[in-house]
Amino acid sequence: MAQLLIIEDEVLLAKSLCRSLGARGHDCMTVTTAEDGLRLLERTPVDIVLLDLQLPGMSGIEAIEHIRRIDPDIVVIMATAYGTMASVVEAMRAGASDFLRKPLDTEEVAIAIDRAVANARLRQTVSYYHSREAEKVDEDRLICNSPRLKVVSNMLDKIISMDLATPSDYPPVLILGETGTGKDLMARIIHYSSKFARQPFIEVNCSTLPRGLEEAELFGYEKGAFTGANRSKRGLFEAATGGTIFLNEIGELMLEAQVKLLTVIERKTLRRLGGLKDIAVDVRVIAATNRDLKDRAQFRGDLYHRLNHLTIEVPPLRERAEDILSLAELFLKQSCLKFNIERSFGDDAGQAILSYNWPGNVRELRQLIERSAILTKDKIITADDLNLPSRKREAMGGGDFTLALDLSSDSIDLEAVEKEIIIATLRHCGGNVSEAARKLKIGREALRYRITKYAIAKQVDIIG
Repeated sequence: MAQLLIIEDEVLLAKSLCRSLGARGHDCMTVTTAEDGLRLLERTPVDIVLLDLQLPGMSGIEAIEHIRRIDPDIVVIMATAYGTMASVVEAMRAGASDFLRKPLDTEEVAIAIDRAVANARLRQTVSYYHSREAEKVDEDRLICNSPRLKVVSNMLDKIISMDLATPSDYPPVLILGETGTGKDLMARIIHYSSKFARQPFIEVNCSTLPRGLEEAELFGYEKGAFTGANRSKRGLFEAATGGTIFLNEIGELMLEAQVKLLTVIERKTLRRLGGLKDIAVDVRVIAATNRDLKDRAQFRGDLYHRLNHLTIEVPPLRERAEDILSLAELFLKQSCLKFNIERSFGDDAGQAILSYNWPGNVRELRQLIERSAILTKDKIITADDLNLPSRKREAMGGGDFTLALDLSSDSIDLEAVEKEIIIATLRHCGGNVSEAARKLKIGREALRYRITKYAIAKQVDIIG
C-alpha cells in the first residue's frame, strides 16, 4: 500500500514494526540514524517516514527539515518516549503530520500509517483537481483576438502581477458583464494565476443562497443561533481562508448580509451568527454581477465603492466578433476530447455561428457546440445541426427580442406564444432559470413548471 522508512535506533523495535506493517501490505525499510535515512531518501522514493525524535547524531527535528527539502510530499510521523508539549509543537512546526508516544503500540502505529496514506491520497486528489482547473483556465484564456477582450486581458495582467503578502491584502475585484460572458472564468484566472492557487477557491452564487439564511451560509453560526442550529458551523468565508471567495451575482445579496460583508472586507474579521467573538479571516474577495450596482436601490453605496476598487468589464460575445469562431473551435475540441468523438464544422456552420447574436453569450455558445457535437450523426457539423433560432425571434444587440405573429389567422395559440417567449428569454439568460424568472417577472418555480410543461429543456440547456 505504501513505501515506509523507519528511522529508529532501537533495532528490535524497528524490526518488529517492519514485520507488523509488512503483514498489512506495506513495503518497509529501516535505518538506525537520520544521516543514513536521508541518504536512502536521496535515491529511493518513500511515502511515509516514521522518525524517532531522539537519535544518535542528527536529531529527529533536524531530520524533518532535510526530509522536507528532499521531497515535501513525504509524510513524517514522529515517535519518542521523551516528548513534551514543546517538542510536539516544534515537530509539528517543522513538518511532522502526526506524533506517537513510546512505547509504541503496533495497532496504534498501523492506524497512524493508514491515516497518513488516506490524507496523502486526499492531497493528491485535491492537487489533481487544482491542476486540472488551472489547465482549463489556461486553455480557455487563449482566445483573445478582439480589441474589447484585449483591454480585459491587459487589466487581468495588471491584477495578476500584484504580489502581496496575504490574500486579504489584495483589494477586492468587481467583474461586470451580462449573463454568460465568462465572469466566473475571469475570477478563476485571477485565483489560479496567484501564488495562492493551491488554496481554496470557493464560488458562491448569491442568487441561490436561501433567503433568510444568507448570513449563516456566508459567515457561519454558533449552536443555538436559530431553530435547527444543533451545532456550530463554519461559513463559506472561513472555508475560503487562505484563498479566494468568488461572490457571483452579488447584486442579489440581501441588505443585512451586505452590511456584514462590508465589515469582513474592511476589518478582515467576522462574527458568526449567534457568536460573541470575532474570527480573523484571510480571504481575497472577487465579486461579479450583471446589474448596475451604482444605481440599484437594494445595494449599499458604501459596499459598492469598496468593491469597485479594481473593475473588469467583460464584453458580450456579440461585441467580440473576432473571437467567436476561435471559441467555437475550442469548445468543439473540448467536446471531442470529453466524449471521445471526432467532429468538425462545415462551412455553413461557421457562417451560421457568425450570423447569430448570442444573447446567452459564451455560455450559450459552449452549450450549443457541445450539444451539436453529441447529437449530430455525421462527423461534419452543419448549420442544420446547430439549429440556431431565426434572428427575427432573437435578441438584437442584447435588447428585447421580437416575436413574429400571424394575426391574419383565425386563432392564436397562446401557449405556443408563451413557450416561444420563455425559450427566447432562457437563451438570452444563458439557460439561467433564476435570471430568466426575474426578467419574466414570475416565480422561479412557476417558470420551472412551464419549462417542464413545454419540454423546453430539449431545446435549451437549463442551469440552476
